[in-house]
Amino acid sequence: MARKNGKDRGILEWPPKSGRWHVRIFQNGRERRIRCSTKSEAKALYGRLKSEQLSGKHFEKPKTILFRDVATDYINRIDARRKRKGDDKSRIDRWISELGNLDINKIGPRHIEKVLTTLAEEGYQPGTVLRFFGVAKAALNDARRLGLLKENPASRVKPPKVNNVLVRYLTTDQEGTLLAHLPDKYQPIVIMASNSGCRQGELLRLKWSDVDWHAGILTIRETKTGDSRRIPMNSTVQDLLSNIQKSSEVAPQERIFPLDARYLRRAFDKAVDASGLAPFRFHDLRHTFASRLAMQGANDRTLMALGGWKSPAMLSRYAHLSPTHLWSAVEGLTTFSGKISDGTVTKTVTGRSEEEPEDMQVVDISGEPRAARTHDPRLKRAMLYQLS
Repeated sequence: MARKNGKDRGILEWPPKSGRWHVRIFQNGRERRIRCSTKSEAKALYGRLKSEQLSGKHFEKPKTILFRDVATDYINRIDARRKRKGDDKSRIDRWISELGNLDINKIGPRHIEKVLTTLAEEGYQPGTVLRFFGVAKAALNDARRLGLLKENPASRVKPPKVNNVLVRYLTTDQEGTLLAHLPDKYQPIVIMASNSGCRQGELLRLKWSDVDWHAGILTIRETKTGDSRRIPMNSTVQDLLSNIQKSSEVAPQERIFPLDARYLRRAFDKAVDASGLAPFRFHDLRHTFASRLAMQGANDRTLMALGGWKSPAMLSRYAHLSPTHLWSAVEGLTTFSGKISDGTVTKTVTGRSEEEPEDMQVVDISGEPRAARTHDPRLKRAMLYQLS
């Protein structure tokens, strides 16, 4: 038996010098004492109990906690706090079908990576696979927060890389072609999307009470993030809504676009194919809105306010510029090239040009300075060198 400071460990005479011996063991962090008749009996019992404890006999086996129960509890609590419910239901159901019967403490990175690989093999895009991964990681993080899990195995999984550089948007000619192939009843909502930046679900939930004609403001009551957003209406949107309102009697609580999402998507996809614009999606109308604003010179804060984006990082994928717009930017450099070709720049560094101020003189890089370039004290140290 182990001894500490000349005393036997694990046995105790209490009260001191009473001849009453006890065995002290700890189970699950709590002390437990067993009374014995003699010291020899206490030593023997302590040795046996420690041996059994080390072999696992006296350790309480942890209860099995199925991933199915953890995931279901998590998604129910999340949906209770969300305005938009069921967004992650299909994703969590997939994880339940794959890992539902496993104990969460026995789930490892290998299990998660196997599911992600299966999703990729089924043809899901990296962005979609990443959303599947995010739901599972959040559910396991919630279990860890509740003390049901020591470590989240998803934290050791390398998530798939997503390339969001490619963003589809329409030119004005392409938009006209798309509208020409759309049935008349679906044309207004497409025009509205490209001029407001609203998502399809936001437009379908829009009511006449959300339109402030006096201020020219459209209020989105329920966005993707659960917040509200106010959007200024341009003249195209105002004329569009005004014509819809005049065509029929409307009530404040009626939807502006009483369309079925499934039929809208079907008609839109059919028009896209007929226009030769595949694989353009309805959500790409939102990209079109942002890209057109960027090409007009709108700054990041303006784009964030109008589109409802939370950070400038989101704009790197939404607000892309067209090749024509970029070409126009670099074409502006030709004004400088023209000066070089007609000798204007050469005159500036080798001799007096028409644009050169009278008090400006040239300094030869290999010789002594002939004079100060300018009398302006702020530019006293500036020198113009002759290139050779």
